Amino acid sequence: MANHRKPSKHDVQMSPLPTSISIKREQMKARRRAKKREKQQQKQNLGEAVYQQVQKLTQQDNDDSNGGFDGNHNSTSFAVNVLYGMINATIVLPVIMSFGSIIYQDKYFTPYLPTLIRLTTYSGVVHQLVFSSSSSLPFAIGQVQDAGLIFLSKIASRVVQYCSQEDGAHSSCSDQEILATTTVGLAICTAVLGVGVVIIGRLNLASYVQKLPTAVVGGYLAFIGFFCGQSGLGLMAGIDIRGLQDWYLLFDPHRLELILPGVVGGLTIFLLVRGIRHMAVLPCCIISLLVLFYSVMAITETSFEEVTEMGLISEAEDPPVWYHTWDFLQPEHVVWEALFNSSQAMTLFTMILVVALSSSLDIAAIELELGSKLDYNHELRTVGLSNIVSGLLGGYTGSYIFSQSIFTLRAGIRSRVTGYVVAAVELISVVLPFALTSYVPNFFFASLLVMICVDLMVEWLWDVRHKITKAEYAVALSTFVLMQLVGVEGGIIGGILIFVVLYMMGCDMGTPDPNSITPVSSVSSVASLIHLDQWTTESDESDGTQPPNNDGVVASYGSTAATVTSNAYQHSQDVQSMVISV
Repeated sequence: MANHRKPSKHDVQMSPLPTSISIKREQMKARRRAKKREKQQQKQNLGEAVYQQVQKLTQQDNDDSNGGFDGNHNSTSFAVNVLYGMINATIVLPVIMSFGSIIYQDKYFTPYLPTLIRLTTYSGVVHQLVFSSSSSLPFAIGQVQDAGLIFLSKIASRVVQYCSQEDGAHSSCSDQEILATTTVGLAICTAVLGVGVVIIGRLNLASYVQKLPTAVVGGYLAFIGFFCGQSGLGLMAGIDIRGLQDWYLLFDPHRLELILPGVVGGLTIFLLVRGIRHMAVLPCCIISLLVLFYSVMAITETSFEEVTEMGLISEAEDPPVWYHTWDFLQPEHVVWEALFNSSQAMTLFTMILVVALSSSLDIAAIELELGSKLDYNHELRTVGLSNIVSGLLGGYTGSYIFSQSIFTLRAGIRSRVTGYVVAAVELISVVLPFALTSYVPNFFFASLLVMICVDLMVEWLWDVRHKITKAEYAVALSTFVLMQLVGVEGGIIGGILIFVVLYMMGCDMGTPDPNSITPVSSVSSVASLIHLDQWTTESDESDGTQPPNNDGVVASYGSTAATVTSNAYQHSQDVQSMVISV
């Protein structure tokens, strides 16, 4: 029997493929090469780390037959970008307007608030355009933020005090001089702050700025909450409240009636968004407040003039046409002595450090959500550039709004269109022929401020006691009390000194096992108090991933706060570093 050998693959002569199959294969290879080149270009634009994380969160059409996105996908993506821009604008616009009332909380500015709030909103437009155009993160939302509010408000109030007093050195100034000095001075401080932040980023000093003790920052965050709440109460009552010594002015029957709606509204919003934790809660609450107000007006047949006389809407001068919004900015009428003195210089220096720190926290929040390292110093330079441009154009301080940025990221948004939509909505509110504040009740803005107040004070004066050591908790409380007694700058310095003394005495200032440090991914803004892990996005459903576990509570709108958890604490051996848990 013949021994037949099994043919090997080497003995088989491969017949050439049909021409049609070869052409189709070459076409598929060409499409794959084109897609590869497109991805490489996207990596260069976004940055390798950011690109990889955005890829995980974005639904893509990988069908080789159409070579990538089809026409319907592009159309839908643009519509989604616009939608999320509108959602973000609904959240940030009322908050920015309330921030304007904080900056100019001095009673002197009340008649001019419509124009001054326009300037604040315009600052948000500038910041958003700069971040959307120059940030390495296409989903970035950048606006006027809360970290610099206290300092800007203090600078503005000092200008009024200086220009209103009469002594041997000078007589009281005119309204034109006071408004020019305040608006030009705040713009200069914003530009100088931007230069300082750029220098910090250029010299790679971000890591040193972040070494401010966590407990001290916690006390400062609680004070921001207190300051926002106090400003909201003063706005509703129509009086100027500078501290606890002025709170007795609130206990007037008529003023209590004016305050009650805002307090109830703020507490209700806080409880609803903290309990339900859905992206639609805050916008619905905002709309509901306005609908309720206008419905009551319609039922009772009350006019806006009557509502204004009742004190529910601030009485103010009619604002000029939008292109006269910048008429207050007149350098030739500035009283420079009110700006260049030791107290203002100390406030400006402290503001630079605090804004640089808070901006680092914003970047840290986005970094933790991405799961990859970001260049802190590069992002700080972007923040600095935004503040320089804002200051030169007559605006105020701003930074990344990390909660809204991460919300946009988690929604799978990769386009800069979302940011431009936010800026467009804000710009429309600036160019309207009437002032929104003349038709919106004071308790509407105050409700948002009360919500911020309750959130930050509960988180950093009560809930945080379970997440830090007793010594750190004592530092946080001490910092908060010192700020009430000696001001923000003195409170920060005093808090650091107390921290150092306790550390040198051997007190436990928090040194957990580094291996147990596991960042969680739950972010909600103080402006919205919305937890991202509760948002159902198309990208989450498409890839089957589950939202990360949430061990924290509430973070902040903008720049200043983040939830502290035992698993998300970062420490330094010499000076404890600031921590942010997303």
